[in-house]
Amino acid sequence: MKVPHRATEPKFSRRKPMKTKKLVTVALMTSTLILGSMTASRADDTQSPSPKPSPVAATNSPVIAAQLAAYKIALTQYKVALVVNEISYRATMDKYWADWQAAVAKYESDWQAALASFKTLKDAYDAKVAPLNTVRKNAVNAADAAFLASIAANNSAASEELALTAHQSAVQAANTAFKTAVAALGAAPVRPTKPAELVKPPVPTKPVAPVKPVAPVKPAGETNNGKKK
Repeated sequence: MKVPHRATEPKFSRRKPMKTKKLVTVALMTSTLILGSMTASRADDTQSPSPKPSPVAATNSPVIAAQLAAYKIALTQYKVALVVNEISYRATMDKYWADWQAAVAKYESDWQAALASFKTLKDAYDAKVAPLNTVRKNAVNAADAAFLASIAANNSAASEELALTAHQSAVQAANTAFKTAVAALGAAPVRPTKPAELVKPPVPTKPVAPVKPVAPVKPAGETNNGKKK
């Protein structure tokens, strides 16, 4: 008895249901994981609420604004002080150099005036001494002439001795007369001594520089308007 032949079913027809089951299973597991993570996330959100802006940040806006306004005023005053210091120091240096040059000019002027005064007095004194010196010179010349004439006429030892004595007496008398006459004029002018050189004064020091203001520090995460970034 022959067994009727059964048509062999394709292999894929048996495996397809199995594959579909696997896909369904994976999809269910994935959905479970997603739902679990969403639930955990919601739980975390419920347990740790998002931080609200700090009330300090809200009050920082007028504080920072006031600090910035004060800083701008201080910065302007700082710049003004720098310019004032520069002008003041320039004026001080101008006066310093003007005073020094005036002192040098006066020093030289006084010295030249002293020399001129001395020259005037000396010229006047020399003018008085000149004729007295002429008298002395004429007397000495006369004594010389008499001595030469005496030894020329008689060259004996005795006569020469007398001529020498007479010559010396005549010259001494002329010199004494000259000195007496000069002394009667008074003391001769004395050349002035040049004063010590001027000592240059130290250069003025610059004014103390003003302290530059420091800009206020803004809180982290806040702009100039007090708003969070």
